[in-house]
Amino acid sequence: MRAYERVLEARRDRGSSCETIAKQLDLPSSTVYNWIVGKNSPLGSFVLPTLTPSPSLSYLAGAMLGDGDLVRSASYHYQLRLRVKDRDFAEKVCSCFSSVLGGPRKVRKNGSGFYVVRVWSRMLYEYISDTRAIQKTVDRFPSEFIKGFADAEGSPAISVGQSRKSSLGFYIVMVNTDLGLLKWIKRLMRLRFGIHSRLLEGKMHPSMWGRVPCYYLKIGRREDQLSFANSVGFCIHRKRQKMLIALELLQRLGPLKAGVEWQRIFEKRGRVWVMRDTGRCGAPDEI
Repeated sequence: MRAYERVLEARRDRGSSCETIAKQLDLPSSTVYNWIVGKNSPLGSFVLPTLTPSPSLSYLAGAMLGDGDLVRSASYHYQLRLRVKDRDFAEKVCSCFSSVLGGPRKVRKNGSGFYVVRVWSRMLYEYISDTRAIQKTVDRFPSEFIKGFADAEGSPAISVGQSRKSSLGFYIVMVNTDLGLLKWIKRLMRLRFGIHSRLLEGKMHPSMWGRVPCYYLKIGRREDQLSFANSVGFCIHRKRQKMLIALELLQRLGPLKAGVEWQRIFEKRGRVWVMRDTGRCGAPDEI
């Protein structure tokens, strides 16, 4: 097993040829070749993931750390699973899995109305489980990593009072129980994109988090929100649409008039703002 790990490390870190690796580790060239191309391994036949830093791998890491499940069964099957309400998010993650693992993957809808993506890969499971392992990928493609996490755990938060003349309040927030992960994302946004944010401890929510405290990473300043929209953004259409419309209204009209216009475009159903049937095409393409 150790020889197998050394073969993959040598191939990934130095790009050495099969013959060179075989001589260094005193292994048959055919064995090294079969391990590298994924024909077989000490674990049996499997698909070898492409763990070279890429936008797809970085987005996938962020999305899975935010909303994914990493499941190891008693029979040592390693499953990576995403279960979400947004089809476009599930399709994006599915596309990233296809890119990293090769071959087409499918999005399925379960009986509860959730879109589910499942793959099995011990190497990818272990890679995403180790934040030190994904560091190189995140450093190369920080925007995709933050976007994947924001799609999973972030949202544009909108507040408008009951009055028709209430001003529009807006901020971008990401929520998670892993304080270290949020600190990492906060640092990435500041150092790589100049986006400042605040880290706050939230109330425990029994239905979502149990007794584990959750933390909020909040982007409140307008210039930071604009930087986030232009440098990172959301892949999920409904989140991107609300963010861009809110920012466009605030820039053009100011908070008070933006609040009036927001209520003309959207109506609140429960806790969710839903676009009215006004014929509006949607969010502006850019701010």
